[in-house]
Amino acid sequence: MMSLIGALTRQVEINQSGMQLLDWAIVIGFIVFLTGVLLYCNRYTRNAADFLAANRCAGRYVMSISEGIAGFGLISAVATWEAFMKSGFAGTWWAMINAPFSLILALVAWVTYRMRETRCFTLAQFYEVRYSRKFRVGAGLITFLSGVVNYGIFPMVSVKFLMAFCQIPEHVEYLGVNWNIYGILLAFSIGLGIFFATCGGQVAIMVTDFIQGILCNVAFVIFIFFIFKLGDWDVSGGFVSWKQIAATLEKSEGISQINPFQNTRTADFNIFYYLIGFVSLFYARGGWQGSAGYAAAAKNPHERKMAGVMGTWRGLAQSLMLMLFPLAVIAIMSPVLPEFAELRGVINDKLAMISNATERGQQMVPIALSLIMPSGLLGLFVAVMFAAMLSTDDTYMHSWGSILIQDCIMPFKKKPFGPKAHIWALRLAIIAVGVFGWCFSFFWVQETPVLLFFSLTGAIVSGAGPAIIGGLYWKRGGTIAAWVSYIWGATSAVTGIVLQQTWSKGLGQWLIDHFNWNWIADFTNSNGEYVFPVNGQYISFFNMITCTLLYVIISLLEHKAGKPDFNLEKMLHRGIYDTNQEHVEKSKVNKIEKIFGITPEFTLGDRLIYAASILWTIIWCVVFVVYTSLYFSDALNDDHWLSLWHAKVYITLILGVICTVWFLVGGIVDVIGLFRALNNSKRDDRDDGSVAEKA
Repeated sequence: MMSLIGALTRQVEINQSGMQLLDWAIVIGFIVFLTGVLLYCNRYTRNAADFLAANRCAGRYVMSISEGIAGFGLISAVATWEAFMKSGFAGTWWAMINAPFSLILALVAWVTYRMRETRCFTLAQFYEVRYSRKFRVGAGLITFLSGVVNYGIFPMVSVKFLMAFCQIPEHVEYLGVNWNIYGILLAFSIGLGIFFATCGGQVAIMVTDFIQGILCNVAFVIFIFFIFKLGDWDVSGGFVSWKQIAATLEKSEGISQINPFQNTRTADFNIFYYLIGFVSLFYARGGWQGSAGYAAAAKNPHERKMAGVMGTWRGLAQSLMLMLFPLAVIAIMSPVLPEFAELRGVINDKLAMISNATERGQQMVPIALSLIMPSGLLGLFVAVMFAAMLSTDDTYMHSWGSILIQDCIMPFKKKPFGPKAHIWALRLAIIAVGVFGWCFSFFWVQETPVLLFFSLTGAIVSGAGPAIIGGLYWKRGGTIAAWVSYIWGATSAVTGIVLQQTWSKGLGQWLIDHFNWNWIADFTNSNGEYVFPVNGQYISFFNMITCTLLYVIISLLEHKAGKPDFNLEKMLHRGIYDTNQEHVEKSKVNKIEKIFGITPEFTLGDRLIYAASILWTIIWCVVFVVYTSLYFSDALNDDHWLSLWHAKVYITLILGVICTVWFLVGGIVDVIGLFRALNNSKRDDRDDGSVAEKA
């Protein structure tokens, strides 16, 4: 094993030859294998419940892995690297604030547990049960529009990443025709995503995403050993050493990529960006429906809860890769390291050919990686990134297509779909989402970083926060209040999108010329174009505050006007309404266990996983408190911060390897159990997401 790692991690030279036959064979072979698995899964999709939610038969491991890779996606890698290149370790540090609260939300299964208790396939189906059918349609339409616009840049960013990495030109002259290779590859990637999403529905998506997730975790560890010299071992002769990284992360003009307290002047990705993200942990949980199929796919609410808790361990190798890859590029691009001068020149030459400033920043990491990886690893990296793209594309297209049918069309049908007709309607909707994705990606010009675009498009459904939380936990939450918060959030966010797109196209200059707003000239990008001074994260925060206030105030007014309290117990199928016996007591819990969210369904193994997750979070919370105290005592310098990040790399790498093996074994057992449950379960064709009567 050590000799294998040594072979993989040898010092390499600049590779400008691009993808070779071996690399393409790896990529094509992986796609063929996934297609075979997909066709096998198709036999288990027999009705709408199978297509939408795998007939609620999924276990924790397969859900955690597949939902994790679906949420990761190639575009998420690009977005994270784009942010890291600007803010350095700040995102890693401020995530330590989020960690304990994220764990608490997972432990108590904030929103997710109760949403699974409702037995609804989609968020808008819950809205009909909780509020009204009209609100289901209205909220479903807003959610759908927000989702497809958000998804619109996924193919664009992913395909351009792969083209940059594989050194594929955007246009090729052949047979006297100027072929647009970008448009062709867009059609191929989206078409493959449509094929995977429509062939076997959620069953196939979950199983193929599981395979892709396992491949990614294994490959991430290999890539980390290849690129980095993590210590003085003979087997770790990676491309970039930690000493080289430390030499490049110098503070400049009050901005530090090492010390997170000195990055407040960083544009966009500063402390305020991460603090707003902290607030959204509570507010937006369950509101984004990009992976809606997973919300209802668990075999019971407890498995859904455990899948969320185990996400702490499933994503270790992934998080390390997201941190280390841009670090390597920062070192390579730094002028203080003359050993990378030739490589740096090649990278800069390739970047100079990209006119769009935002896109240029997104392509720096893939271009650099493509030049340092040898044949074989190039193919493995493309296969992994392609898997990350495909897993997100099929999941998102499945989710938004399902929402279009379930929440925007079905409520108007007087006669329900038959099982086969229902599945075909879902397939056609998925195809429509794919066509929109191609058009949007082909014509859209990206003006902001990916994460800020996500914040802005996500803000369109800001009203979902109070509507979900109030609907699940507050019996006085009102229907009118839900309407107002949804409409206000959508209007505010769409206004922000329009302003961002028109600001650099002439609106900013027009305001300067007609109103003498010269301060606009202070906000420009690297191309000298005016940029809208309020980014998507601030617009999202504004919407969170105003939508919550509107929901609470109007709900109280509705209650004062005589609106009766809602029967939450019936909606959540508790007590006398638990007809499926999903709340089966396996053991008794004491008061302390109840505080930590431990329920009677917990086994000894569940308790151990819980305890380990809590301990891991507490350790990093202590680190956060200690380092914060030392910083304000002027007892820290950059060397102390670098030692912390170095230690975190080692710890995460060791645990990442262990957890990759653990989840591989548990996931295989879960997949076998999923097929067995689907084969033996009784289908109910009436279980199609419609609401027969008002709860």
